[in-house]
Amino acid sequence: MFNLNGAATRSRGLELTVRSTPISRPTLSWDMVLNWTSSGSIVTHLPNGIPESYVSDTWLYGNVRNGTQVGLSTMSLTGFYYLRNNRGQLLIDPATGLPIRSNAVSGLFIDGGYDRQPDFTIGIGNTLRYKRLSLDFLLDIRKGGDIFNATEHYLTARGLSMETLDRDQPRVIDGVLRDGRENSANPTVNTIVMVPSAQTTYYTNMSEELFIEKDINWLRLRDITVRYELPGRFLKARSASVYLTGTDLFVITNYTGLDPIINGNTAAVGGSGAVGIDFGNFPMPRGVNFGISAGF
Repeated sequence: MFNLNGAATRSRGLELTVRSTPISRPTLSWDMVLNWTSSGSIVTHLPNGIPESYVSDTWLYGNVRNGTQVGLSTMSLTGFYYLRNNRGQLLIDPATGLPIRSNAVSGLFIDGGYDRQPDFTIGIGNTLRYKRLSLDFLLDIRKGGDIFNATEHYLTARGLSMETLDRDQPRVIDGVLRDGRENSANPTVNTIVMVPSAQTTYYTNMSEELFIEKDINWLRLRDITVRYELPGRFLKARSASVYLTGTDLFVITNYTGLDPIINGNTAAVGGSGAVGIDFGNFPMPRGVNFGISAGF
């Protein structure tokens, strides 16, 4: 085991916790805890003037990795992304009609403005009690942050994704030709008609950039427990209760993959890890538990 100083960073964050009791009566109560967190880190320096630093264990698939560059987030994703002109338009190869990737020109991984760090997260814990009955549940909310859906890229490149069903439909990729005029006032608009089923590299050379989903949000019911306190000395115990607990029963999200809570590697990986890199990951399982709790 060894440690390596890969970069100098600047981190900033803010955490806010609010506790409240909206209802407080002898037989009815409601306690609530809200936790709001926002944080982020920026790379301020890389050693020896290198253009990029990355953790090799997070280079899990294709040509995207958790690379970091000076001035950018430590949760960035670098890759062989599509080249664009000074107006942000895709550069198209005049010979093929396909977009040009950065590896075809420089061979360097570049930053495309992607950041896996969420804008903020919120946890809302609630406890409601009515006589002997209680209800506890925790809501998990996330706003923002990008996810690389490598699983979908893998399926698309092999013609196994639903996104390839229109492979016989002609199309023109929106962009401008890289003919020397791409950065002029009047770049040449691409008009080359493509038919994916007739162009063998249409899917296989498709940049992973198209499968980085931006600004992923979710609302998740982390857990919920219904508990009933049994009366008297049930089972000769000082206290006893029966409970039913559910975990990850539902999630509402704009992510198209199986589950936005993913990590392509283990927590043992250093640096910013592989959080937000989804390659063959299983979703969080739903769980239901029933039990009896007793104190003697």
